Amino acid sequence: MSWPDHAIWWHIYPLGFLGAEHAALSARSAPVHRLPALTGWLDHLVSLGCNGLALGPVFAAETHGYDTVAHFRIDPRLGTEDDLAELVERAGERGVRVLLDGVFHHVGRSFGPFADVAAHGARSPYADWFVPESDDYK
Repeated sequence: MSWPDHAIWWHIYPLGFLGAEHAALSARSAPVHRLPALTGWLDHLVSLGCNGLALGPVFAAETHGYDTVAHFRIDPRLGTEDDLAELVERAGERGVRVLLDGVFHHVGRSFGPFADVAAHGARSPYADWFVPESDDYK
C-alpha cells in the first residue's frame, strides 16, 4: 500500500488558528510571519497518530481565504513562501506530509481576471472564465 492509503490528517484553518486579521493587509504592510508557529504543533500532531497536516487556504485572499486574489502568493497575514517552505521542511523531518487546500475556482472580487470582467464585461479576455449571475455583461 502507498502512503495515502494510511494517511491520517490533522486539518487546520490557518487564518483562524493563527489569529490572522479578518481582512487582507494593505499593500504597504509587511507580511506577518505566523506560519512558523505551526512548527510547534507538529510533535502534537504526530502524538495524535497523524502523518499529514492539511492546511486550509493559505493563498493571498481578501477575507476568509477562499476569496483568493493570487494563487501563487502566500497570504501575507500568514507569512511568506519561505515560511511555508520551512514548515514543510520541518514537517518532513517528522514524516508528516503537508496538503494545501486550493479551491481554484473560488476567487475574490479583486482577483485580476474577475476585476477585468467586472470592468469590461464581454469584451474582457477573461469573460469566458466566469458564469454571470445575470445577463449584465453579455
